[in-house]
Amino acid sequence: MHWVFLVACLAGASDAAEPSTLTVAQSRPVAPASPPMSLTDALALESGGDDTGALQAVEALVLSKPQWELPRLEAARLLLKVGGSLEQAEAHLEVATRIAPTNPRGWYLRGLLWEERGNSLQATRAYETAVQHRASYEEARFRLGGLWVSLGDLLKAELHYRYLARSKPEWVQVRLQLADVLEKQERLLDAETELLAARSVQPDSPLVLRKLADFYERTERPQLAAKVRKSMEPQEKKRMRALKPSRR
Repeated sequence: MHWVFLVACLAGASDAAEPSTLTVAQSRPVAPASPPMSLTDALALESGGDDTGALQAVEALVLSKPQWELPRLEAARLLLKVGGSLEQAEAHLEVATRIAPTNPRGWYLRGLLWEERGNSLQATRAYETAVQHRASYEEARFRLGGLWVSLGDLLKAELHYRYLARSKPEWVQVRLQLADVLEKQERLLDAETELLAARSVQPDSPLVLRKLADFYERTERPQLAAKVRKSMEPQEKKRMRALKPSRR
């Protein structure tokens, strides 16, 4: 009997010496999480066509550095680009503009956000703030011109289009928009000047020539309109006179 009791005790001691599976699992060292990508590497994913991967990488960077505004701006931009959550994009922009209130890009992206929501007036306020912080913000000014036209304020639209026409005279789309704004104000001579300036930059552009011809027709100058339309037709190549064989 004592022998049986001794064997049982030894067996119990042997079992106790073996660590449980749970203890083994807990004692294994946990591999540290890999650090988030740099902002440059994250945006490189977007350049390679992986917008979703870029957004995930930027969001991870936001979590690791919540007080750095640049990843938040990129996260908001990518959300707008891929059609993601507008509420999430707005949350990023709220923090970014609070951290860096004079960064014009944050206000520009807020303008895009308001446009996405269909609120043109709020969008103009955001874009106007962007150009206050950076007068040369061309994308913001171009969108402001279009929005002010849609809101019926032609003078404000003209202000932004004229700024762009002076700073980038080769930007034909701006000149066409400016011409349209001037025509709506019944300033026909000024509108024609802008259309001719656009043609001087792109003399063979079908869009520019069509706009000019349409303008001449609206202003009851059919001969000028016909002349412009004629210039749009393909020109026949002149046949060279065959040379006589040389007698030498």
